[in-house]
Amino acid sequence: MLAFRNHHQLTPQQPFTAWMESYSRRQNFRRMARSLLAERDEILSDLGYNRYDLLDALHLPLHSDAMQYIEARRSKRKQQNRTD
Repeated sequence: MLAFRNHHQLTPQQPFTAWMESYSRRQNFRRMARSLLAERDEILSDLGYNRYDLLDALHLPLHSDAMQYIEARRSKRKQQNRTD
């Protein structure tokens, strides 16, 4: 979908559409994060998540991809665990 947007001229509605896509993506993330935050830390750890990373991702600006942030933190934690 991003490639489609890059090859066409911008129309006045596209900034609004892009904002709505970001907002929708963030709302979906918030729903997922709320359900995960209701779990115990041990369960989050088994799933590869960290409570503090989820909370930090909830406070990211709207234009930031929260899932990308979570995955980057998850892979960084995996690498640190391998070296320890």
